[in-house]
Amino acid sequence: MNPTIDPPIRLLATFEQLFPDTSPQILVQAPGRDMWAAARFNGGVHYNIHTADGDAHTTFTYQSAKRKQTIRCRPLPRWARYIAGVSVMLDTLEMPGIDAVVCGDEPSGPRYDHALGILFAALWYEVSAYPCDPKDLVEIAERVRREYVEGQS
Repeated sequence: MNPTIDPPIRLLATFEQLFPDTSPQILVQAPGRDMWAAARFNGGVHYNIHTADGDAHTTFTYQSAKRKQTIRCRPLPRWARYIAGVSVMLDTLEMPGIDAVVCGDEPSGPRYDHALGILFAALWYEVSAYPCDPKDLVEIAERVRREYVEGQS
């Protein structure tokens, strides 16, 4: 866990509520954005993502994300498309299953969704211990928009 960042209390409170008796193993802030993630490894292949701000959640795997679906073969929620897209685009990084809570002060809509892409790119780089320039994270989110999100209903 990165001790140099100061995440919002609502992020940590939601994480504690969802995963009692467990502390986040990873805390990440999207560079230049008020977007945060608290995550723990779950020992599986599922990505369980919860929002602290809207009581929304979804679960997907790398394979279901390639099909743009949750593990229940339903379309990914709009807010989760960038998250899943980043997982697909960064398939060369080792990405273990995680349980994560996200929150942010971005307004709901395309800007929020795009910021989630930047946040999850930062998360995967942190998990993989790869150095990354913030401009690279923005480019990953843009690539996800172009190649993964656009055209998805």
